[in-house]
Amino acid sequence: MNFITTALNKLFKSSNQQELNKIKPLIQKINNLEKDFLNFTPEKFVEKTNQLKKNISKGRKLDDTLPEAFALVREAAKQTLNERHYDVQLVGGVVLHRGSIAEMKTGEGKTLVSTLPAYLNALSGNGVHIVTVNDYLAKRDSEWMGRIYSKLGLKTGCITNDLDDIQRKKNYEFDITYATNNELGFDYLRDNMKYDISEMVQKKRDFCIVDEVDSILIDESRTPLIISGGIEDKSCLLYTSPSPRDLSTSRMPSSA
Repeated sequence: MNFITTALNKLFKSSNQQELNKIKPLIQKINNLEKDFLNFTPEKFVEKTNQLKKNISKGRKLDDTLPEAFALVREAAKQTLNERHYDVQLVGGVVLHRGSIAEMKTGEGKTLVSTLPAYLNALSGNGVHIVTVNDYLAKRDSEWMGRIYSKLGLKTGCITNDLDDIQRKKNYEFDITYATNNELGFDYLRDNMKYDISEMVQKKRDFCIVDEVDSILIDESRTPLIISGGIEDKSCLLYTSPSPRDLSTSRMPSSA
């Protein structure tokens, strides 16, 4: 029976294993590029980032830029945090970039993994969201991983409960913004209640990394986001379209 099971497993590999086999050549490309970025100076990191941005603005696809970007982030992490992305973490970064879910146990370096697809997608200039479960983690990770992004010439923002609209708008303008799902959700709702687009705090985003995705999208999704405020009478206020957002392109954060 064991022989039959083994034979069947070899014949019909799991879909996950098939995907991993497809990613292996990409990991090899990243490893081959590692030597090109050894001992990069701060000026060279910024120069390389600007070069990658320019290439993407001219039409180069993010997937084609991935090996260089990941190898560059790996070297930046080594120089700033003395941490080098392992091959399995590179795999996790590729999976996240492709919009899939990567399951990692506590202590396997999820926070470090997120820097790979975050940097790559931030090169497009459209900004990246990294969603955490609480303000503490948002602030901690933005400062901790922000050292890597800063080395690479990118700016990192953080949205916490104590920020006013001016501060929020400023942090949303940065290349990579850390925030909780609640803050993102409430800012989206509040933006839809603004009378003018210029008053909105969020900008268009096209890539988002969700930490603890099972908690945020399953457990906490049962909790409704309700905006309430004092009013002089007891009449019911119904907010209807069109909102300022309806007059422009949708800026609802996408998830990956």
